[in-house]
Amino acid sequence: MCHFLGYGFNFSWLWILGFNLIKILAVIALVVLFIKLINKNRIDSYRYSSRALKILDEKYANGEISEEEYRHKKKILES
Repeated sequence: MCHFLGYGFNFSWLWILGFNLIKILAVIALVVLFIKLINKNRIDSYRYSSRALKILDEKYANGEISEEEYRHKKKILES
């Protein structure tokens, strides 16, 4: 039997519990980080696409591009 500091207490289970808790928390942190990274890319992509559509609308409204070109580019941006 293993004794801790000669008092008869075996704290090895506490170390095992602590390390398992750390591993679980690390996995949770990695999952949260991964989800945030995916959502950030999705939000950035939406912002870029939304801005591009506004610019395209302005160019069409100002007569800088034809209706055919406008529809073609809008279809590309929305896909």
